[in-house]
Amino acid sequence: MNTHSNLPYGETATRFAQALVAGRYDDAHSMLATNLQTKIARNELRARYEQMVEYGTGPVTVDGFTQAMDDWPDKHDNDAGWVYVSISGEDYAEAVTVIVSVEGEELKIRDIEWGRP
Repeated sequence: MNTHSNLPYGETATRFAQALVAGRYDDAHSMLATNLQTKIARNELRARYEQMVEYGTGPVTVDGFTQAMDDWPDKHDNDAGWVYVSISGEDYAEAVTVIVSVEGEELKIRDIEWGRP
């Protein structure tokens, strides 16, 4: 498990979470891998995110990624890393866990798990 803040796939995951928190769903959607873009529409990203944080109060912040792995049992050949990104408000802590893959020459989100485990 890796917790270094200078991992490119960790930075990609953090930028994705920041786009969600800022309500920039078009930007967040553009960060998805092509196959995930066809499965999850922009408005679904918004709905999933808002459902995850709807019970909390106060401003929402991205705390950054707290856990990252570059090796795990279901890793695909093009996967760069698995990343847990903490998102919190005044009275709650949530997260998005993503798998970042290499698509062409870019790092893209291949999979998303919503909420903390």
